[in-house]
Amino acid sequence: MGERSPLRSRSGFRRSRRFRSDRRGVVAVIGTLLALLVFFSLFGIFVTQYVPLWMEENENQLSNEVQASLSTLKSGIDDQYVLGGIPSYSVPFTLSSDAVPLLAQPTVATLSYLDGCPGGFYPSNGTPRQVAGCDFERLAYTTGAGPAGAKSNPYSQTVPTHYLQVTVPDRYYPQLTFFFEDDGVSAAQSSVHQAMLVPPPFNVSKTGSAISVESSVLVLLGTASTFSGQGSKDVTSTFTAATNISSNQRFVTSTGAPRLFNVTMTLGVHAVCGWYNFLYNSTYSVLGSSGAGIWTLTGASSSGALTLPPSSNVCLQSITSTYDLTLTIFSVSYAAASVAQVQIGFNAGGL
Repeated sequence: MGERSPLRSRSGFRRSRRFRSDRRGVVAVIGTLLALLVFFSLFGIFVTQYVPLWMEENENQLSNEVQASLSTLKSGIDDQYVLGGIPSYSVPFTLSSDAVPLLAQPTVATLSYLDGCPGGFYPSNGTPRQVAGCDFERLAYTTGAGPAGAKSNPYSQTVPTHYLQVTVPDRYYPQLTFFFEDDGVSAAQSSVHQAMLVPPPFNVSKTGSAISVESSVLVLLGTASTFSGQGSKDVTSTFTAATNISSNQRFVTSTGAPRLFNVTMTLGVHAVCGWYNFLYNSTYSVLGSSGAGIWTLTGASSSGALTLPPSSNVCLQSITSTYDLTLTIFSVSYAAASVAQVQIGFNAGGL
């Protein structure tokens, strides 16, 4: 009785027990935190740097595949009406890009076959009722310079046409819209970059003072439809009709001698800047500078005339509406054109 506990100090207070820290536990925690930090750093770099590059490459590949499919379809259609190829021709269109598993969904394109001119034309002058919404082609051979007493048999045809549009709503790569209209394949990235990818059959040549012009009028028929989804969709062209026209014996004098005439082409298109550059460069490279009595190229929109190069430095026009381009070549000696009709449809198949 009266004995002190051995845990108490001489002053009667309880001694504090000194605990030894577990160094192995502290090292394990710090190591885990560092490992997580390294993991999240690498994962962040992967997500913010590598995934966008990966998807950019996937979307670029999708755009290239769409362009290749459009080029193949146009080539097949040209063979159908020029060379008498097979009457029915199908081309698969890939409409979705590859994905990055668990991190990025595939980019899905939209394939649309649309009525190019729902408003039709005014019967009085043959101009479209909706200048901003009409895909069409007009080809005319009209009386030009010639001696008195000359006689002529002019040609003129205006036809509306459907068009094929593929929109690739890229998220990592600049968005692209492709058009197959008026027998040409064009592409646009907004209104800034527009280009003619596969031009229509159009050729201007000059031998001495004799000018020749070759062109085409392609009418796309069928039921308008739209498809968007992963995988692919087959697009089929069915040949309907074709004929060849020329200026032979259309413009002659009273004695039967050939007479010079004018060729006028008017196109209603969406990617007007790409079309303008193609027509301008093709004609300028052969005939030189444009001018009255030589050749002219003008544009029109719903609000009036377009200001195009060389009057303006650049061509900046939206692709949400159509524009009219009119090319007139004067004093032509010979002209020929292929006029054809092809029906376009989407097959039920596809992946």
